[in-house]
Amino acid sequence: MRAPSRPFAEYRNSRLWSAVEASINELVTTRELAIHTAPDYVIGYLCQELVAKKLVVVDTGPAT
Repeated sequence: MRAPSRPFAEYRNSRLWSAVEASINELVTTRELAIHTAPDYVIGYLCQELVAKKLVVVDTGPAT
């Protein structure tokens, strides 16, 4: 089986992705967090882990 061309594609454009992205952006803006890898990877990984640990349920509907 081949890996998807866009990792974490199932979370993109979801409300979960938007919430995680906004939180990370706020922390980066206030210099409480520095990200030294692709932000999309960090956001996707956190979404994946939150879902895997059953801490959230993915809403694949479009982010508002």
